[in-house]
Amino acid sequence: MQQKSIVLKVKTFLEKYNLLKKTFVVGFSGGFDSMCLLDILSKQDIKLIAAHYNHGWRGKEADEEEERCKEFCEKREITFYSQKAPSHLKKTETAAREARYLFFNEALKKYNADGIFTAHNNDDNAETILYRITKGTGIKGLEGVQEVRDNIFRPLLDCTRNEIEEYCRINNLKPNIDSSNTNTNYKRNFIRYEILPKLDTINPNVKKSINNLSKLAKLENEIILEYLNPIIKNVVNEDKIDIAKFITLSDAIQQKIIYTTISKYLEEYDLKKITEILEFIKQNSNSKEEKRKSLTKGLWLYVNNQKATIYKEKTIKNIPIEITKCGEYEFGEYKIELTQTNEKPEKFPSDKSGIAYVELREDEFPLTLRYGKSRDVFQPMGMQGTMILKKYMSGKKVPQYTRKETPVLAKSEKILWIPYWGISEEIKTKTRPTHILKITKTT
Repeated sequence: MQQKSIVLKVKTFLEKYNLLKKTFVVGFSGGFDSMCLLDILSKQDIKLIAAHYNHGWRGKEADEEEERCKEFCEKREITFYSQKAPSHLKKTETAAREARYLFFNEALKKYNADGIFTAHNNDDNAETILYRITKGTGIKGLEGVQEVRDNIFRPLLDCTRNEIEEYCRINNLKPNIDSSNTNTNYKRNFIRYEILPKLDTINPNVKKSINNLSKLAKLENEIILEYLNPIIKNVVNEDKIDIAKFITLSDAIQQKIIYTTISKYLEEYDLKKITEILEFIKQNSNSKEEKRKSLTKGLWLYVNNQKATIYKEKTIKNIPIEITKCGEYEFGEYKIELTQTNEKPEKFPSDKSGIAYVELREDEFPLTLRYGKSRDVFQPMGMQGTMILKKYMSGKKVPQYTRKETPVLAKSEKILWIPYWGISEEIKTKTRPTHILKITKTT
């Protein structure tokens, strides 16, 4: 009955979210949870990539586990993709989790997959909620691990660890036994082996009760958001908080807005952090210049007298593209088109349009499409001399968080065009344009 139950739960999950006939990356450590999940999924109509991240913390033992995972996949004709962590990776649960998910997302892009499966289960959820309570979580945190978060799906979340182990036994699976899983120096293990057994003496169904708390918290939060969403939508747009509207609200609603906005990026955030963010916003709500606060690695808060912006850094590969002739060029999340023309428009488009009519001489090619550098110089249209790109961007009030992600068209270290923000005096149309530059976002 255990075996049928867990398979049925996974099938129901796949149908619920319409995940069949698609391609998915599966986080595959080779332990009980991920081996159970991968085995069940391998019998469904889904193309799988088993992604194994070797943290390398346990030397030969970890390498042997990776090899067994590879063999398991080869026997089932499942694509196996692995990576070993760099030696400088910090030996902490947080660093390991961040590196692992970064690897999963790399696999997602490499194989053009539709999403990621992880093997979190019902017991994991109970442990996560207890951990968050010790850190000072709110109602949102009490919801625990989500079935779906962005492109991550968790088909085993409604399955217990006992069900998973029983499935492995019945199907003669031989999971890896990670020796570090019993090390109670790790907080999650301490909760699993020290805290929960003691709570069992108070309530033998403590895990079930905690998971019920998770469901109740989700219901309560849905009710709160149903009434707050009209306010939130009026104040927040694409993770940008309108300061003038925000400061008129009560502290309680301000905190809820902050938490709701940040929770898109972080599952765990306590009241202390929310209070710090609120104070930072209030302190800088009259500032003309943007003030910056680090929320966590790669996540920033920018505040001035107009808006507070939550910004997550993007991974940028600054590989210059040489432009030698007219055509279309892909650069990061942008597409740039260069076309010839000999017609002068009735009205020149604004910089904000992403279109520029310019005069380019043949001897100016090749040009380079890249991201800006601190030493770059720019001669704004109508100006006699040049100025440092950073100073120009600051004067134009280009948000700090977008500056390094803004492509530029350059000749050596001289900037000729900053899409959306200006063209150089050197290529402006003096008599009749020779070319049209156009930029569009592809994502």
